[in-house]
Amino acid sequence: MSRYLEQLVDSDNNLMVFREDELVFSSQGRGIAPLLEAIDTVGREGLSGVTTADRVVGKAAALLNLYMGASEVHAGVISSGAKELLSEHGVGYEFLEDTDVVKAKDGVVFCPFEKLVWDVSDPEEAHTLIRAKLAEL
Repeated sequence: MSRYLEQLVDSDNNLMVFREDELVFSSQGRGIAPLLEAIDTVGREGLSGVTTADRVVGKAAALLNLYMGASEVHAGVISSGAKELLSEHGVGYEFLEDTDVVKAKDGVVFCPFEKLVWDVSDPEEAHTLIRAKLAEL
């Protein structure tokens, strides 16, 4: 397990963002919201080159990591779509478990954000769609 995942697992956080070994953002928020909080709090430019440690990384989270310019993604659970997307963009990743898709809290249907970006490959477009969807909820 990476040192980033160790720190995440040992904390109450759901997202931790590091620049080198310095923690620059953390959140106990749920779902996709903490990544948007990081973008709003630190700024997109300030996140370029960071390493993220996130409990669950689906395709939506992977697209937001690409949007903010993360260089590495460490996930407790990662979806196949997220792994494929990160690989295509040359972003390194480590994970504890993988899954075909991220499911909603009920464990039956797709996570609404995973479903929202199913056919999206552009991080800018995904960012816009995710923000709009989150505003509806």
